[in-house]
Amino acid sequence: MKIVFTLLLSLLLGLTAQAQEFPIKPIRIVVPYSPGGGTDTVARLMAAHISNSLGQQVIVENKAGASANIGTEFVAKAPADGYTILVTAPNFTTSEALFDKLGWRFEDFIPLIHLVRYGNFLVAAPGTPFTSLEQMIARAKSAPGALSFGSAGTGSNSHLAMELLAQRTAINVPHIPYKGSGPLKTDLLGSHLPLGVDGLGGLSELIRSGKLKPLAVLASKRSTLAPEIPSLGDFGIQDVDGNGWYGALLPAGTPAAVVNKLHSAFAAALNAPEIKDRMTTIGVEPVGGSKEDFKNYLTGERRKWAQVISTAKIKVD
Repeated sequence: MKIVFTLLLSLLLGLTAQAQEFPIKPIRIVVPYSPGGGTDTVARLMAAHISNSLGQQVIVENKAGASANIGTEFVAKAPADGYTILVTAPNFTTSEALFDKLGWRFEDFIPLIHLVRYGNFLVAAPGTPFTSLEQMIARAKSAPGALSFGSAGTGSNSHLAMELLAQRTAINVPHIPYKGSGPLKTDLLGSHLPLGVDGLGGLSELIRSGKLKPLAVLASKRSTLAPEIPSLGDFGIQDVDGNGWYGALLPAGTPAAVVNKLHSAFAAALNAPEIKDRMTTIGVEPVGGSKEDFKNYLTGERRKWAQVISTAKIKVD
């Protein structure tokens, strides 16, 4: 009995020492998207601040491909020691419903912290006759299938947000997938497409300049970054939350003390005034909160989007 107690005590002391010493080498943040996008920008903001607070280099590596699944699988299979962190976006909560085969599962991760949220905005092309969401819905109901909307791609958060609105309001608005926001905005500006959905970061200047007409943020509450644009809640639609998010996760099995230390470092970074200011300029809002809050949020997102995907029979190639 004494031997067992001694072994357990040694193990406990070893884990405590490990957490106290962490980190003793560079930390890697894996972003499963290409450089330059919103997720990458937020990850690099976090990395710079965390590097200073923890006294170790924090490197951002982009491992894009397969709708974020390459980078996600890489982190799922990485050692659970706190030195490999995934900073990702809504694909994490939709991939299991969109793809028949994946090399990772939700249970392979520990949700660390909800970094930011961002609104998906429904906009109309300049050549369209309507200027409000109510007019758009009326038109869609009077001529099912006559209106179409574009997004940055099949299964993207903006695509699914609009599908959710269509399901809740019983309208038929076919989806036109684009290869990114750039081509989508080009067709909207030329009125080759009546409707589009994208994040505020990609639309703000076009909205402010009057080149595109904002109909609503696809959520029940207005965005604090664009409070002049109505929400779905302003039109009595309370059961649609199409907001996007970025967050940090760790491989399952990472020691609790290490998880807690990293959570504290990320939370402090989110509260830094210079980071809050920079995030505002790219159209995202810091969130933070506990690990449990983030896990509950992700669980709800998985459930919601799985139902939307099943109802709309969405599959990616």
